[in-house]
Amino acid sequence: MSRLTTCHARWLELVADVLQGQTGAREFPHAQVADLLLESFDAACCSLNVVDGAWVDHVVGGWPEGYLPKAPPSGELPDATTHPLIRWYSVTGSSSPQILGRVPREVAPVAMVTGWSEFARPFGITHQLALPLRVGDGIEAYVVSRPDDDYDDADAELADLVRHAVAALVRHHRVLADVAECQRERVRGTRLTEREFAVLTLLGAGLTAEAIAHRLHTSPRTVHKHLEHLYRKLGVRDRLMAVQRARDAGLLAPPTEPGRRDGTADTSALRRSLQSASPR
Repeated sequence: MSRLTTCHARWLELVADVLQGQTGAREFPHAQVADLLLESFDAACCSLNVVDGAWVDHVVGGWPEGYLPKAPPSGELPDATTHPLIRWYSVTGSSSPQILGRVPREVAPVAMVTGWSEFARPFGITHQLALPLRVGDGIEAYVVSRPDDDYDDADAELADLVRHAVAALVRHHRVLADVAECQRERVRGTRLTEREFAVLTLLGAGLTAEAIAHRLHTSPRTVHKHLEHLYRKLGVRDRLMAVQRARDAGLLAPPTEPGRRDGTADTSALRRSLQSASPR
Protein backbone atom coordinates (compact mmCIF):
# COMPACT_ATOMS: atom_id res chain seq x y z
CA MET A 1 0.00 0.00 0.00
CA SER A 2 1.46 3.37 -1.02
CA ARG A 3 2.08 6.16 1.50
CA LEU A 4 -0.58 8.32 -0.18
CA THR A 5 -3.16 5.53 -0.01
CA THR A 6 -2.34 4.99 3.65
CA CYS A 7 -2.85 8.70 4.36
CA HIS A 8 -6.21 8.69 2.57
CA ALA A 9 -7.29 5.66 4.58
CA ARG A 10 -6.33 7.35 7.85
CA TRP A 11 -8.29 10.49 6.95
CA LEU A 12 -11.35 8.39 6.18
CA GLU A 13 -10.92 6.59 9.50
CA LEU A 14 -10.82 9.87 11.39
CA VAL A 15 -13.93 11.20 9.65
CA ALA A 16 -15.79 7.95 10.33
CA ASP A 17 -14.73 7.92 13.99
CA VAL A 18 -16.09 11.43 14.53
CA LEU A 19 -19.28 11.22 12.49
CA GLN A 20 -20.34 7.63 13.06
CA GLY A 21 -19.08 7.12 16.58
CA GLN A 22 -21.20 7.33 19.70
CA THR A 23 -21.60 10.75 21.29
CA GLY A 24 -18.87 11.38 23.82
CA ALA A 25 -15.87 13.62 23.35
CA ARG A 26 -16.33 17.31 24.06
CA GLU A 27 -12.91 18.28 22.73
CA PHE A 28 -12.19 18.43 19.03
CA PRO A 29 -9.37 16.00 18.08
CA HIS A 30 -6.92 18.73 17.00
CA ALA A 31 -3.91 16.59 17.88
CA GLN A 32 -5.13 13.73 15.64
CA VAL A 33 -5.80 16.16 12.80
CA ALA A 34 -2.35 17.71 13.26
CA ASP A 35 -0.66 14.29 13.20
CA LEU A 36 -2.38 13.48 9.91
CA LEU A 37 -1.49 16.89 8.46
CA LEU A 38 2.15 16.40 9.43
CA GLU A 39 2.21 13.00 7.75
CA SER A 40 0.19 13.98 4.69
CA PHE A 41 2.30 17.03 3.87
CA ASP A 42 5.68 15.82 5.18
CA ALA A 43 5.76 18.86 7.44
CA ALA A 44 8.03 19.66 10.35
CA CYS A 45 5.32 21.33 12.40
CA CYS A 46 1.64 22.18 12.36
CA SER A 47 -0.08 25.06 14.10
CA LEU A 48 -3.66 26.18 14.60
CA ASN A 49 -3.77 29.94 14.13
CA VAL A 50 -6.64 32.23 15.07
CA VAL A 51 -6.63 35.89 14.03
CA ASP A 52 -8.80 38.04 16.27
CA GLY A 53 -10.69 41.25 15.59
CA ALA A 54 -7.63 43.34 16.42
CA TRP A 55 -5.65 41.47 13.75
CA VAL A 56 -3.39 39.74 16.24
CA ASP A 57 -2.20 36.27 15.24
CA HIS A 58 -2.66 33.75 18.08
CA VAL A 59 -1.10 30.28 17.84
CA VAL A 60 -3.66 28.37 19.90
CA GLY A 61 -2.10 24.98 19.23
CA GLY A 62 1.20 23.64 17.98
CA TRP A 63 2.39 20.16 17.11
CA PRO A 64 4.74 18.45 17.85
CA GLU A 65 4.41 19.75 21.39
CA GLY A 66 7.14 22.24 22.18
CA TYR A 67 8.29 22.70 18.57
CA LEU A 68 6.93 26.24 18.43
CA PRO A 69 7.19 28.73 21.31
CA LYS A 70 3.90 29.83 22.80
CA ALA A 71 4.99 33.44 22.33
CA PRO A 72 7.73 35.07 20.21
CA PRO A 73 11.06 35.76 21.97
CA SER A 74 10.21 39.47 21.92
CA GLY A 75 7.06 38.75 23.94
CA GLU A 76 4.94 40.65 21.43
CA LEU A 77 2.34 38.82 19.37
CA PRO A 78 2.83 39.54 15.66
CA ASP A 79 0.52 41.84 13.75
CA ALA A 80 -1.36 39.40 11.50
CA THR A 81 -1.43 41.87 8.64
CA THR A 82 2.34 41.38 8.25
CA HIS A 83 1.95 37.66 7.54
CA PRO A 84 1.70 37.11 3.75
CA LEU A 85 -0.75 34.20 4.05
CA ILE A 86 -3.09 36.02 6.42
CA ARG A 87 -2.81 39.11 4.28
CA TRP A 88 -3.93 36.96 1.33
CA TYR A 89 -7.04 35.75 3.15
CA SER A 90 -7.93 39.19 4.48
CA VAL A 91 -7.67 40.75 1.01
CA THR A 92 -9.27 38.01 -1.09
CA GLY A 93 -11.75 36.45 1.34
CA SER A 94 -10.84 33.10 -0.24
CA SER A 95 -11.44 29.91 1.74
CA SER A 96 -9.09 27.77 -0.37
CA PRO A 97 -5.69 26.49 0.79
CA GLN A 98 -2.78 28.72 -0.11
CA ILE A 99 1.00 28.27 -0.29
CA LEU A 100 3.16 30.99 1.23
CA GLY A 101 5.41 31.32 -1.82
CA ARG A 102 2.42 31.71 -4.15
CA VAL A 103 0.95 34.81 -2.53
CA PRO A 104 1.12 37.48 -5.27
CA ARG A 105 3.42 40.45 -4.68
CA GLU A 106 0.43 42.73 -5.25
CA VAL A 107 -0.96 41.31 -2.00
CA ALA A 108 2.28 40.77 -0.07
CA PRO A 109 5.10 43.07 -1.22
CA VAL A 110 8.71 41.89 -1.16
CA ALA A 111 9.43 43.85 2.03
CA MET A 112 6.57 42.09 3.83
CA VAL A 113 7.73 38.65 2.69
CA THR A 114 11.32 39.41 3.67
CA GLY A 115 10.27 40.68 7.10
CA TRP A 116 8.14 37.62 7.76
CA SER A 117 10.93 35.27 6.61
CA GLU A 118 13.39 36.88 9.01
CA PHE A 119 10.88 36.47 11.85
CA ALA A 120 10.04 32.82 11.05
CA ARG A 121 13.45 31.43 10.03
CA PRO A 122 14.72 30.95 13.63
CA PHE A 123 11.78 28.60 14.22
CA GLY A 124 12.75 26.41 11.25
CA ILE A 125 9.90 27.80 9.14
CA THR A 126 10.63 28.60 5.50
CA HIS A 127 7.70 27.16 3.57
CA GLN A 128 4.07 27.15 4.70
CA LEU A 129 0.71 25.85 3.52
CA ALA A 130 -2.51 27.14 5.09
CA LEU A 131 -5.80 25.22 5.30
CA PRO A 132 -8.45 27.74 6.45
CA LEU A 133 -11.37 26.61 8.56
CA ARG A 134 -12.98 30.03 8.78
CA VAL A 135 -12.51 33.22 6.78
CA GLY A 136 -14.57 36.36 7.17
CA ASP A 137 -15.43 36.99 10.80
CA GLY A 138 -11.80 36.52 11.76
CA ILE A 139 -9.52 33.85 10.35
CA GLU A 140 -8.91 30.35 11.69
CA ALA A 141 -6.56 27.99 9.91
CA TYR A 142 -4.25 25.03 10.25
CA VAL A 143 -0.79 25.91 8.95
CA VAL A 144 1.80 23.25 8.08
CA SER A 145 5.40 24.37 7.86
CA ARG A 146 8.74 22.92 6.80
CA PRO A 147 12.28 24.27 6.35
CA ASP A 148 13.36 22.71 3.04
CA ASP A 149 11.33 21.79 -0.05
CA ASP A 150 8.43 24.05 -0.99
CA TYR A 151 4.87 22.79 -1.41
CA ASP A 152 3.72 21.96 -4.95
CA ASP A 153 0.55 21.45 -6.99
CA ALA A 154 -0.01 17.95 -5.60
CA ASP A 155 0.14 19.32 -2.05
CA ALA A 156 -2.33 22.08 -2.96
CA GLU A 157 -4.79 19.55 -4.46
CA LEU A 158 -4.58 17.28 -1.42
CA ALA A 159 -4.96 20.28 0.89
CA ASP A 160 -8.19 21.24 -0.85
CA LEU A 161 -9.67 17.79 -0.22
CA VAL A 162 -8.46 17.68 3.37
CA ARG A 163 -9.69 21.19 4.15
CA HIS A 164 -13.25 20.35 3.14
CA ALA A 165 -13.24 17.28 5.38
CA VAL A 166 -11.70 19.01 8.39
CA ALA A 167 -13.92 22.11 8.07
CA ALA A 168 -16.97 19.81 8.04
CA LEU A 169 -15.73 18.02 11.17
CA VAL A 170 -15.19 21.34 12.96
CA ARG A 171 -18.69 22.56 12.06
CA HIS A 172 -20.15 19.27 13.24
CA HIS A 173 -18.28 19.50 16.54
CA ARG A 174 -19.41 23.07 17.19
CA VAL A 175 -23.07 22.11 16.80
CA LEU A 176 -22.68 19.73 19.76
CA ALA A 177 -20.18 21.77 21.79
CA ASP A 178 -22.81 23.32 24.08
CA VAL A 179 -25.03 20.29 24.51
CA ALA A 180 -25.67 19.57 28.19
CA GLU A 181 -23.97 16.53 29.70
CA CYS A 182 -27.32 15.04 30.74
CA GLN A 183 -28.41 15.04 27.10
CA ARG A 184 -25.14 13.40 26.06
CA GLU A 185 -25.64 10.68 28.65
CA ARG A 186 -29.12 9.93 27.34
CA VAL A 187 -27.92 9.87 23.72
CA ARG A 188 -25.21 7.35 24.64
CA GLY A 189 -27.99 4.96 25.59
CA THR A 190 -29.50 5.15 22.10
CA ARG A 191 -28.37 3.92 18.70
CA LEU A 192 -27.89 7.45 17.38
CA THR A 193 -24.53 8.31 15.87
CA GLU A 194 -22.72 11.61 16.46
CA ARG A 195 -23.84 12.84 13.03
CA GLU A 196 -27.46 11.90 13.57
CA PHE A 197 -27.45 13.65 16.94
CA ALA A 198 -26.00 16.80 15.34
CA VAL A 199 -28.77 16.74 12.73
CA LEU A 200 -31.37 16.17 15.46
CA THR A 201 -29.99 19.10 17.48
CA LEU A 202 -30.30 21.45 14.52
CA LEU A 203 -33.73 20.04 13.70
CA GLY A 204 -34.81 20.89 17.24
CA ALA A 205 -33.59 24.45 16.68
CA GLY A 206 -36.04 24.74 13.79
CA LEU A 207 -33.57 24.55 10.90
CA THR A 208 -34.67 23.21 7.53
CA ALA A 209 -32.81 20.39 5.80
CA GLU A 210 -31.14 22.92 3.51
CA ALA A 211 -30.06 25.07 6.47
CA ILE A 212 -28.75 22.01 8.31
CA ALA A 213 -26.75 21.03 5.22
CA HIS A 214 -25.18 24.49 5.07
CA ARG A 215 -24.39 24.46 8.79
CA LEU A 216 -22.75 21.03 8.63
CA HIS A 217 -20.96 21.65 5.31
CA THR A 218 -22.73 18.78 3.55
CA SER A 219 -25.51 18.28 0.99
CA PRO A 220 -29.29 18.44 1.59
CA ARG A 221 -29.57 14.93 0.14
CA THR A 222 -27.20 13.62 2.82
CA VAL A 223 -29.18 15.41 5.53
CA HIS A 224 -32.40 13.80 4.28
CA LYS A 225 -30.74 10.37 4.57
CA HIS A 226 -29.80 11.16 8.18
CA LEU A 227 -33.39 12.25 8.82
CA GLU A 228 -34.65 8.92 7.46
CA HIS A 229 -32.36 7.09 9.90
CA LEU A 230 -33.46 9.35 12.75
CA TYR A 231 -37.15 8.73 12.08
CA ARG A 232 -36.60 4.99 12.01
CA LYS A 233 -34.55 4.90 15.21
CA LEU A 234 -36.95 7.19 17.06
CA GLY A 235 -39.99 5.30 15.75
CA VAL A 236 -41.59 8.36 14.16
CA ARG A 237 -42.65 9.50 10.70
CA ASP A 238 -41.86 13.19 10.44
CA ARG A 239 -39.91 16.19 11.75
CA LEU A 240 -42.48 17.29 14.32
CA MET A 241 -42.79 13.85 15.86
CA ALA A 242 -39.00 13.39 15.86
CA VAL A 243 -38.42 16.61 17.79
CA GLN A 244 -41.26 15.89 20.23
CA ARG A 245 -40.07 12.31 20.83
CA ALA A 246 -36.50 13.56 21.36
CA ARG A 247 -37.66 16.21 23.83
CA ASP A 248 -39.77 13.67 25.73
CA ALA A 249 -36.73 11.38 25.95
CA GLY A 250 -34.47 14.19 27.16
CA LEU A 251 -32.29 14.10 24.05
CA LEU A 252 -33.13 17.74 23.31
CA ALA A 253 -33.51 20.57 25.78
CA PRO A 254 -37.07 21.86 26.15
CA PRO A 255 -37.73 25.09 24.27
CA THR A 256 -37.81 28.19 26.45
CA GLU A 257 -40.48 30.82 25.97
CA PRO A 258 -40.89 34.29 27.47
CA GLY A 259 -43.02 34.28 30.62
CA ARG A 260 -42.51 30.58 31.43
CA ARG A 261 -40.86 30.26 34.83
CA ASP A 262 -41.34 26.58 35.47
CA GLY A 263 -38.95 25.38 32.79
CA THR A 264 -41.74 23.77 30.83
CA ALA A 265 -42.80 24.93 27.42
CA ASP A 266 -45.89 25.14 25.33
CA THR A 267 -45.02 23.22 22.16
CA SER A 268 -47.79 24.68 20.01
CA ALA A 269 -45.51 27.41 18.57
CA LEU A 270 -42.80 24.85 17.86
CA ARG A 271 -45.35 22.59 16.21
CA ARG A 272 -46.54 25.39 13.95
CA SER A 273 -42.99 26.39 12.97
CA LEU A 274 -42.04 22.83 12.14
CA GLN A 275 -45.18 22.24 10.13
CA SER A 276 -44.45 25.32 8.02
CA ALA A 277 -40.78 24.43 7.54
CA SER A 278 -39.22 22.46 4.69
CA PRO A 279 -40.97 19.42 3.20
CA ARG A 280 -40.65 16.14 5.08
